[in-house]
Amino acid sequence: MIQLEPISGIFKRERALLAAFPMRMLIVKEGAGFLCMNSGDYMLASGRIFFIPEEGLVRLEGEIKSGYWLTFSSLLYAEFLLQHLDPMAKNLFLNLSFRDLAQQESTKTYSLLDQLRREINARNDLPFLAQYLSLFLGYTAGLDGYLAALTLDELQQVLRFRAILEQYYKQERAIQFYAEGMGMSASKLNRFLDRVLGKSLAALIKDRIMREAEALLTHSDYSIDEIANLLGFEQTANFNSSFKRYKGISVFQFSKQALLN
Repeated sequence: MIQLEPISGIFKRERALLAAFPMRMLIVKEGAGFLCMNSGDYMLASGRIFFIPEEGLVRLEGEIKSGYWLTFSSLLYAEFLLQHLDPMAKNLFLNLSFRDLAQQESTKTYSLLDQLRREINARNDLPFLAQYLSLFLGYTAGLDGYLAALTLDELQQVLRFRAILEQYYKQERAIQFYAEGMGMSASKLNRFLDRVLGKSLAALIKDRIMREAEALLTHSDYSIDEIANLLGFEQTANFNSSFKRYKGISVFQFSKQALLN
């Protein structure tokens, strides 16, 4: 589902880079030369991060002294898109694009990549890696502006919280449970979530549940009763009322629209 490798050396364009998965990123820590695609040649530069579309071979001409080659599945990218409705997110890998990172951004990016490699090597579960990748893409693409102001430690805390939330949102609602997982008091976690994410734990859990409800109603064969049960609602009526307050339409109306689309 995801592969991250350090990349360095002198490259000739006659040989294409191998990609384990269709979504591809080249992060150049230090290098010079060109990234060569059918659409043209793009200059390699230190601190430059490339978002590479699925189509076409990737060839390099030049030297990379230090960098990373990241490839991942469309399934992991889909999780990122569920969290980022901005059209820029959908277009991120449509055509080759790149972003030059400032020094402080570069330092955080490389630290996040080193941590991601450790998580991959530790064979962490897919939901955890999906959350990490989503945070990484949002940060490096400049889509999650609030992340830019965070320290590296705060970025890691956001990641840890998202991973815990992803694993337990269907059955756990208590602030104390998440606080213990984060290694902090309930009041400190509340302050952290409000300051960094701008929402309470209850709002974040509800957002995640409703996002999952939309995905299940759109892409699964489960009945409404089964979806309500999967998401931790004791009664379907509670699920219906909660969904309508959140989306402004009933579960039935949403399902009907999804079917028509």
